[in-house]
Amino acid sequence: MLYWAAIPLETVMEGFESMTCNWIETEYQGVKMLVEPCGQGCGRVVRLLSPNPYDYLNAAISPGTTVPIFQQSH
Repeated sequence: MLYWAAIPLETVMEGFESMTCNWIETEYQGVKMLVEPCGQGCGRVVRLLSPNPYDYLNAAISPGTTVPIFQQSH
């Protein structure tokens, strides 16, 4: 990773160790992704977990969009 800024790295990373994420792995439109639950059965896409480069061009599942999530039993 390359970091280039006028702000010290310690300031940027402050609080990083105490950060908690409530992300879940789910599948939507055949694409695995990490989502942050927003309630009412929907979640905000955080990261795609797909090896298919065309999935990253799909605006409907880009990070930041809201998608329906379903609880999967394993």
